[in-house]
Amino acid sequence: MENQRVRLSKALLKEALVRLLETKPLDKITIYELCAEAQINRTTFYKYYGSQGDVLKDIENELFAMLETHLVESVKGDEESLASVLRCLDMEQRRFLVLVNATPDQQFSERLFNLAPVHSYLDASVFGDCGNDEREYIRLFLCQGGYAIVRAWLNRTPHEPPQDIARLLIGLYARFVREDLRPSCAR
Repeated sequence: MENQRVRLSKALLKEALVRLLETKPLDKITIYELCAEAQINRTTFYKYYGSQGDVLKDIENELFAMLETHLVESVKGDEESLASVLRCLDMEQRRFLVLVNATPDQQFSERLFNLAPVHSYLDASVFGDCGNDEREYIRLFLCQGGYAIVRAWLNRTPHEPPQDIARLLIGLYARFVREDLRPSCAR
């Protein structure tokens, strides 16, 4: 268990990195600059992290843990459940924006859509008796498309209410999984 001083130092470093990432890419941020922004000395930084990427990974892990907890409690596959998840993203918009804009799309979206509740929901509702290759292509199509919409929504200021985006995503999903539009493996 981390003591209060450790938690505070890490929180200051994470918040400083978020501020810096709003104006420049990760590879242009130096340890010196990050420590100055956080008002933490470099010795303290190296006590907890090895690089700026480690701080970013810590932010990502924190946000994904929060999101997974939220998903476990709310994903039922209906519009309200999805809107609830989008509200969670919206509440942490600034941090999620930094993450989605600082992390390669494929890597971030893979992690987002491989969260156990999302993965099992897609398996149960879309794939039917698809083979593994077809299943992966369909999952990639749905996940990357959904991610692109969520990313564009989070980047828009002001943006639509979460309920509107949930309705849009559910509508697109419903069109894709309509019996007459399903890939042959899903029939």
